[in-house]
Amino acid sequence: MNTKTGLRYCIFVIFITFSINAQTIKDSLKYSELKNNQLSSDGKIALVRKQYKFDSKRDSIFIFNKGKLIFSKQTNFLFDTFNEHLFTSYNTQKNELEIFDTNTIRTRVISNVTEPIIIPKYSLVFFLDSDNESYKLMKVSQKEIKEIWSDKKDNINFINISDDQQMLLIQRKKIEQGIELINLVNLKKVINSEITHPIKQVIWSKKHPVIFLLPTSLGNNKYPYLTFYNYKTNSYNKQTLDNSTNTHYNELESTSESSFKLIQAYTLGNLPYDAKETELWSTNDRYLRYAIAYSKAEIQESKINTHVLFDYKNKKVYQPRKIDNYESINLDQNTLLVFDSNQYYDYSYSWSSRPRDISLYDVKNDTLTIITKQQESPFNTTSLSPKAGYFVYIKNNILHIYNINNRLIENTISIKDDDLSLRFFANRLRIWSNDERYFYFVSHSNLMRYDTKNKNFSIIIDSNNIDSRYNIINLANQTLFNTNSELHYQSISSDYKLLIQKLNVKDNTQALILLDDQKKSTILEKTEDKISDIKYSDDFKTITYSLENFNKPKTVYIYQNGKTDLLLDSKMPKKLYSWQKQKIITYKDKFGTPLKGILFYPKDFDSSKKYPMITHVYEIQFHHKNIFTYPTYLNDTGFNITLLQNKNYFVFLPDILDTEQGTGLSALHCVEQGLKSVLQEETAIDEKNIGIFGFSHGAYETNFIVTQTNIFKAAVSGAGNSDIVRSYFSYNENFNSPFYFQFENGQYKMPKTFSEDKELFLKNSPILFTNQIKTPILTFTGKLDENIHWEQQREFFIGMLRYNIPHVALFYKNEGHGFSIKENQVDITKRLINWFDYFLKNKDTTETYWVKYNTTFEKERMIN
Repeated sequence: MNTKTGLRYCIFVIFITFSINAQTIKDSLKYSELKNNQLSSDGKIALVRKQYKFDSKRDSIFIFNKGKLIFSKQTNFLFDTFNEHLFTSYNTQKNELEIFDTNTIRTRVISNVTEPIIIPKYSLVFFLDSDNESYKLMKVSQKEIKEIWSDKKDNINFINISDDQQMLLIQRKKIEQGIELINLVNLKKVINSEITHPIKQVIWSKKHPVIFLLPTSLGNNKYPYLTFYNYKTNSYNKQTLDNSTNTHYNELESTSESSFKLIQAYTLGNLPYDAKETELWSTNDRYLRYAIAYSKAEIQESKINTHVLFDYKNKKVYQPRKIDNYESINLDQNTLLVFDSNQYYDYSYSWSSRPRDISLYDVKNDTLTIITKQQESPFNTTSLSPKAGYFVYIKNNILHIYNINNRLIENTISIKDDDLSLRFFANRLRIWSNDERYFYFVSHSNLMRYDTKNKNFSIIIDSNNIDSRYNIINLANQTLFNTNSELHYQSISSDYKLLIQKLNVKDNTQALILLDDQKKSTILEKTEDKISDIKYSDDFKTITYSLENFNKPKTVYIYQNGKTDLLLDSKMPKKLYSWQKQKIITYKDKFGTPLKGILFYPKDFDSSKKYPMITHVYEIQFHHKNIFTYPTYLNDTGFNITLLQNKNYFVFLPDILDTEQGTGLSALHCVEQGLKSVLQEETAIDEKNIGIFGFSHGAYETNFIVTQTNIFKAAVSGAGNSDIVRSYFSYNENFNSPFYFQFENGQYKMPKTFSEDKELFLKNSPILFTNQIKTPILTFTGKLDENIHWEQQREFFIGMLRYNIPHVALFYKNEGHGFSIKENQVDITKRLINWFDYFLKNKDTTETYWVKYNTTFEKERMIN
């Protein structure tokens, strides 16, 4: 490049950078979205928030009493329900807590509020007064705001509110005064003057009136001692622990009002090498801990985790060695549910889904009772009941009801599982009533129930063989168990009432149903709109929700007294979306399976003209049919449907179903069939100017498709795999696992392992066919991406470089998988549009010059 050309290019780069960052959208300040935020427990007061997408200063709130608007205000501060008739809003700029009374339409203000904790259940506010540096606890009623307790910050050593917001713990700097507890339910105070050692962190029990008082700061779990404090009896035990430098503790959990367990991690000995200089990866190490932890060159010891259980009532300490390195869930004082996530040499599942035996451990008798062996993917195949009476597990399409108290399988039923290829409704439904009388699950697309009292199964919603999904709205927010994400625990917030969102997968219609024991009431009949933001009163007699569709922004409705009324309309100018049009395209894959695609029309559509089309690929996409989208350059993948429509592109979202031919070939054939059908259905599509885009797994599909067909004139892929053999045998830092699990039991859904059918993997690997690419492709990724390693993209680039194929790769140094930095989001969205504009619209401008410059080979430099 000569000096003159170089100067011109530098000026061009500066211009492009400026134009990208300064990009705006016409009428952008008019785009808003309604959020159905709050409904009081008695169902009388509802709050709706209006958020302006591109100007938060114009945000507003609307408050309704029995469906009638009583107050509105322009504010971008959040309002939260305080009690049936009061709302709170915290002004972070003025440090003011506003109390709004829906009866009097009057606002009271508490000034100088910092670090506020709102406790609506007991009408309390706890905060630090920034004016006099005092902690304060205030009781708020409709008549007054009353101070319950206060003390200077300088007088306080430690202060904390329990997780359930029922207790306030205070320790003053004069620690010889002991500790003080305020019961936030009845405001009674308890003082224990005997606890006189400094507190730096606490752990509150979920089940019992117990606090663990710890002498080390948050994050430091090397306790020389701890204090087990029962605030119900105002008694305590100070427990001395191993204070060696190589011992630390975690998972403190009370097992009764007088007992607890913890996990003690300690050193077995130094590793047989210097971890700072060497990484040792051993196939005999089922933890792969050398790969995960020791590769950081920080730890040089081999460690073991062991349980220690303290029983103060019986004056016993248990240290069961047979459950070393097990994870455990406390069921009662004498029983633990235990498992070892790394029990088997099997990495064909992700870290949390690996097979493991799940057992009951009897503390007193030191015995293990196996419930299920080699249970795979426990989060999707198990369920623990609220009172620990039952453990449900699914194996080989049989659902087992295991009675924990009797140590036996109480009942079984053969089930037909949902098709989990629909990722937006991927998790199985397994939910308990609070008294664990009923267990709810899905089989054959029917909502079913097991009655633990009568020991029978029944269908409570018959889908009539329609492929249905169910979303239970009224779930309890808290669990009494310290379960991790590997096991499933969920219950409803009321004993026998279920508020159900039902989805028909075939036509993407939804309904809202209330099930009260055996009585079924339809709140909202089958609708093509998407139902969201569902709120309900304690008695379920009042329900508010939002409806939207691709051509209708969110509108909020209220169901009360057995009928439905409009609560608040969007009022967004209809000219912003009234032009929206879509068509559902039906087609079949190579094996005759019915599929669907969504065709979105250009904004200024004229049937007499031809328009380019961009095809977006990513597995099943039909659920996007009824989602209202907004045009914006702030996109974490660079792709925005409405923005492209505004620029007069068709946008097509075809469904892709993986089959025995492998994930790449499945995508190719599904997309080819979808394109064939959409071109027949809509003649205004310019079949000579079709582009394709995909991100993550969709980027892999895009990479593969362009190696096999020339139907696309341009392509863009972001953060996608190119060499699936390399990926299969790679270690994934994002999942902390060998990545072949994704191909055998994950998203890639390959029907065989690599050793069983090497040819299958080779046929589906884009890197092997880069010499066949005729489609100009732009690829991008973040250099911090550990989900799909960014090297996959560089190798794809090298493949095209080897064969002199025009190609541009973008590597963003400070991004991971999906872009989070605003400037990068705008940049990649703009570049995607530039790319398609240049190749599909022949747009040769200053904005697209970088595309032309970087994809044009100088003929005199080419070697024949």
